[in-house]
Amino acid sequence: MDPENSPKKQSLIETRGCRDVSFLDLCSIDQVTKKDLVLIYDIARKFREYKTYKINFNKGNSLVNAFFESSTRTMASFDLSAKQLSMDTTAVGSNCSIKKGESYIDTIQTVDAMNVKVIIIRTKESGVPEMLARHTSASIINAGDGWHEHPTQALLDGLTMLDYFNSTNLKGRTVTIVGDIMHSRVFGSLVRLLKKLDATVRVAAPETMIPKHANKFGVNLYYNVEEAIRGADIVYALRVQKERGANGFIPSLREYSKMFGISRARLDLAKKNAILMHPGPITRDIDVHSALSVVDKQSHILQQVENGASVRKALLWLIGNRYDGKVKSYKKI
Repeated sequence: MDPENSPKKQSLIETRGCRDVSFLDLCSIDQVTKKDLVLIYDIARKFREYKTYKINFNKGNSLVNAFFESSTRTMASFDLSAKQLSMDTTAVGSNCSIKKGESYIDTIQTVDAMNVKVIIIRTKESGVPEMLARHTSASIINAGDGWHEHPTQALLDGLTMLDYFNSTNLKGRTVTIVGDIMHSRVFGSLVRLLKKLDATVRVAAPETMIPKHANKFGVNLYYNVEEAIRGADIVYALRVQKERGANGFIPSLREYSKMFGISRARLDLAKKNAILMHPGPITRDIDVHSALSVVDKQSHILQQVENGASVRKALLWLIGNRYDGKVKSYKKI
């Protein structure tokens, strides 16, 4: 545990400067203002510098990971981040009372009655975290809901991009997102964040994997992946979401890989200093060719994972230990 007046602790307190985020729950990137982004990233960079240093900012508070859908990176990231802030953690998931017929609301209100501070929720259905946030005293953070959003993934992606280009925005930068847009909650949050950061966004996917509402985000649509990647600053590959029925939208994974998989030749069409990103888990030689996945110098996939821990730690401190004393209003049902 850190000494009460350790230099690292004081540095973090000074970096925060008594600032708070504008939201009490995080269900969508739409809730995050540009001012919030500056605050979250200022603190995340400091946490990243201090790596796994344990600090007592959230001591006495508890976090529950309520993952009703499988997860590796996100769940471990939240759990470790909470522990490094001195929070107590536990998990509920697919083997909880929901299998016995209990509703999400009853399960989460039961957890809330244990006086937890933050509940992290992942579900197969869209809209569940937002609904639950209205009926719990604990702060709800959306860790992925159906095809809808995954806001902390977008936040860590934004930090990865901004730090690589040493910039406060992505104005004049082109981000090409390639893959299963239709079923991707990562896309739902990322495209919202990229517009806040003033990026130009291209989308390349089979026509069957581009949802009708994609145009409302102001993206440029491509059905030829080479055209979409040419001259891009960032190439962001998405996984084919087989568990959400995506196989029915393409002839075969082999055919998809030939047409849209990120190979060396395709990545070389981007700018020379372009970076490759992927939210994970990677399906090697389908989404991204194995030689590019993590060892290639242009790959920032593992950097995304490191930034994820830093961003989530920043969020847990900001949401779980507010200076302004604001408390949620909610209604039990």
